[in-house]
Amino acid sequence: MSSYKAYLKKEILESKRQYKYIILAAGFLFFAIFEPIMVKLLPEILKSQLTQGSGDISALLPPMTRLTGMQNYIKDLFQILTLVIIFTICGGLSDEITTEKLIFPYSKGSLPLGIVLAKLTNYTLAVTSFTFIGFSINYYYSGLLLKGNAVAFSSVLVAATYLSIYYFYTITIILFFSSIIKKGILTGILVLIINYFSVAFIGIKAISKFIPYKLVEGASQFKNLNLTTTIISVIILSLLFISLTIRRMNKVEVV
Repeated sequence: MSSYKAYLKKEILESKRQYKYIILAAGFLFFAIFEPIMVKLLPEILKSQLTQGSGDISALLPPMTRLTGMQNYIKDLFQILTLVIIFTICGGLSDEITTEKLIFPYSKGSLPLGIVLAKLTNYTLAVTSFTFIGFSINYYYSGLLLKGNAVAFSSVLVAATYLSIYYFYTITIILFFSSIIKKGILTGILVLIINYFSVAFIGIKAISKFIPYKLVEGASQFKNLNLTTTIISVIILSLLFISLTIRRMNKVEVV
């Protein structure tokens, strides 16, 4: 427990020094505000690009409602913010191993269990916090700028919970591959491929409920769906990756 607390404190200080919190916060908050504004302005932008006599384009566009602003935000979270998260923390363990930063903590009795859990806690709390803050801001601006298809704030919190679980799973994968791949950039690319490639399996009905992306898909509906099977399978996968990461770190030679 002492090694966990000490390493957690180190991780927090290091994340501040490397501006990781600022990078993550900027990504979540930028798109939370940007999407409602873009949804509001999109019809006018398209009209300005059309020549006179082209007619009214409103019938050609889908309804630009509050729900649209929030659904577009979730698309941004998966397509862009996932990339930001992955490449912000992809060197989480590989940097420690390759630069021999583990020699000192190991010599002081720190255990791999405490080190892995400290990193997991730090990144999970940061990403989860920014997820809920981002959803709340997006909900506010969508309601302020757009009309129609009102969404209950309770549904927004449910959607944020689904995304937080998905990101927790993503963080566990990052830490696992970071423990076995020396180059952080390679870890990032591999995890990115896994995350995006998994979307292809969502159309297979027999296994779709076990695919982590199902949480992203469910979040975009802003309804209280029964995703119990998906959540359980994602948690089991996450625990498996955590166990494998700890096992791998127990075998790392630091001298």
